[in-house]
Amino acid sequence: MLQSIKRLTKHSAVYGIGHILSRSMGFLLLPIQTKYIPPDRYGIALMLISSLAILNVVFSYGMDVAFLRFFIMGKDKREQARIFSTAHWMIFSTGILFATLLFCFPEAFSRLILGNDHYGLLLRMSAGICFFDAIRLLPFLALRSEEKSMSYVALNSLNIIATLGLNLLFVVVMRKDVEGIFLANLIASAFTVVTTIPVFKRWLRFSFSREILTELLGFGLPYVPSGLAYVVMDQISRFFIARMINDAAAGIFSACYKLGMFMALVVAAFRFAWHPFFLSTLKQRDAPQVFARVLTYFLAVTGFFFLLVSVFLREIVHFRIGSFQLLDSRYVSGIGIVPIVLMCYILYGVYANFVVGIYLKKKTAWLVMFTGSGMLVTLAANWALIPRFGIIGSAWATFLGYVTMATGLYFANQRLYPIPYEFKRIIKLIFVFGLVFVAGVVLGKDWNPLIRLGLILAALPLLMTVHFFQPGEKAVFLRLIGRMRIGLQ
Repeated sequence: MLQSIKRLTKHSAVYGIGHILSRSMGFLLLPIQTKYIPPDRYGIALMLISSLAILNVVFSYGMDVAFLRFFIMGKDKREQARIFSTAHWMIFSTGILFATLLFCFPEAFSRLILGNDHYGLLLRMSAGICFFDAIRLLPFLALRSEEKSMSYVALNSLNIIATLGLNLLFVVVMRKDVEGIFLANLIASAFTVVTTIPVFKRWLRFSFSREILTELLGFGLPYVPSGLAYVVMDQISRFFIARMINDAAAGIFSACYKLGMFMALVVAAFRFAWHPFFLSTLKQRDAPQVFARVLTYFLAVTGFFFLLVSVFLREIVHFRIGSFQLLDSRYVSGIGIVPIVLMCYILYGVYANFVVGIYLKKKTAWLVMFTGSGMLVTLAANWALIPRFGIIGSAWATFLGYVTMATGLYFANQRLYPIPYEFKRIIKLIFVFGLVFVAGVVLGKDWNPLIRLGLILAALPLLMTVHFFQPGEKAVFLRLIGRMRIGLQ
């Protein structure tokens, strides 16, 4: 078990470090964009970007999920090349079709998404962004499948650097406003496809297999309604807020939602390593116990990140780089949603942990039920909570959707592939982290930062007090404390 978890930790760490390095540059987009773009215009941009997330599901139509499974389980490199080639030529062909429709009828899509036809140029650029994003999917998935985490992170970092540089050029220097954001994303997406040419050269062939395509579509298509439901659940709040309050409120919500990126980095690092890990670990005799322990450790790690960001949120928001503040003062009124957003990302990681049985038994069609129920709960909760609680109510609506989705998948997974999750230990984690959160955020929000840091560190001895650590883990923890004491002497 220990070796398996070490392997998962290694790749998660590489993905995590790479994401932190790359997204830290990408995170600079937040102060750049919020300083030069007013909330109402920023709200429009983020609503359209949310729509791109929905369009990306249409452009890939589950082929990415199917490819990851069948490519990893391919018998040899020849079969893997056939799988890669078949999936690529299918995505390439349909991508041209979908992009052409979006490019030729931009005003119609603008009216559908934003309520008027004034944003045709943005929709045309969006067509190109969606096409290039779809084309680059398979090379990145191939790198994940081969557990080439360093190469994956290097290419992803190039994309972030290009996006950052182009945003500086178009938004700051040339003052192209919202159009600058989309032009930067378009060029960066095309550039990223170019950087993946070595991966294409290794796997792409002028071949196409109907048999493989049938298997890919059979496995992947059920993910389309599921993927759409999930993206709608995650993105729909902006549209509710814009309609029920105004575009500026949607911009404030969207900007503050981005602060959840701190947790998104951790969850993404885990998720990218998780799928190849559990597929390759299924053959082990102790696989269910390994998966149970992974969830416990995942919640422990994300719990500490949750406390760090929540307790020091004000310091994070007012962090300055030259003349730029991380979040412009026009947007700070919405930071109350950030702890809720962090919990949403944690729940998404939990949901990913519960997907083992669905993959193993090829029951991907079931996901429609769970994501669909999460979407319906989110829609209903937004309608009910926004009039009373504003953007905070919208954040809680998203949280309720994630709870619904993860809970449904848990019961389904236990039926297909029972895993002995360590719920007693998880309850202890929630209890201790909850106490620290109340002390550091609710009661001690005006305390000295060092005192609040001490509160977070106090979670470790509290976990020992409630007997969270098992014998082997306790020994590791005590050795770590000993090294910290030596370092402080």
